[in-house]
Amino acid sequence: MALYIGDINHMVVNRKTDIGYMLDSGLDQVFLHNNESLHQELKAGDAVDAFLYFDNKGRLAATLKTPIITVTQPGFLTVSDIKEDLGVFFDMGIAKELLLSYEDLPRNHEQWPKIGDKLYVYLKVKGKLVAKIAAKQDVVLKPEKELTLKTSVKGYVQRIGQEGVNVLTEDGHFIFVHKTMIKQPVRYGEEVEVKVTFLSEKGYTGSLAEQKEVQLFDDANMILSYLIREGEMPLTADSSPEEIDNMFNLSKKAFKRAIGHLYKERKIIFEDGKTRLVK
Repeated sequence: MALYIGDINHMVVNRKTDIGYMLDSGLDQVFLHNNESLHQELKAGDAVDAFLYFDNKGRLAATLKTPIITVTQPGFLTVSDIKEDLGVFFDMGIAKELLLSYEDLPRNHEQWPKIGDKLYVYLKVKGKLVAKIAAKQDVVLKPEKELTLKTSVKGYVQRIGQEGVNVLTEDGHFIFVHKTMIKQPVRYGEEVEVKVTFLSEKGYTGSLAEQKEVQLFDDANMILSYLIREGEMPLTADSSPEEIDNMFNLSKKAFKRAIGHLYKERKIIFEDGKTRLVK
């Protein structure tokens, strides 16, 4: 049976040595050090489930400890160390730490994770085991329930982009936070509390801003949702407070703030006394 590096392999103890055991897959043999045997007393012929990895000297080795992730099962790992010339190291549940290379991290070191931060990563074999930041399609978590709008949830910064950040909750919900809703610098793996403000076909949108900015975003999303459905509305900044209240239950001040935000984002235009969605 072929060996699957970075994964759990079903193997048989071939023989005992002075410092460990030789495990046999039927085609290859791998060394299991006594320190990696969970202090079990093994004998020839015993069947074991062993995780295969490369040790600090680049040699293929086995451990009976259960890793947090494998090549077939990504997951959240906690940052255990940082070396600026190498990258970020994670605790993956075995003696060997897992490296996320500096080449896969931002040039701005302020956006690097800190020790204790958590990031959802997958395992890749490239002559050694390395971590890669998981994209949305790599996440295998399946949330059991939907998020409730207007409530706050905890999550971890999974991606930082030009338009904003993606926050990933521990049960697998992605929440996009637009850059206008972020008032403090954030870093990869940072635990944040995000307010869930909107749900569309693209997923959840949230905010890391204070309540005033959150309300502006909520109001703008409500108006934008109406325009997506209808294409236009018979209201502008010059409409009366009564007309605005009847349609959106907003004050004129809140309405003007919201459409001003949408106009700056180039999502709406004003024509012939109406507000229209930019196609």
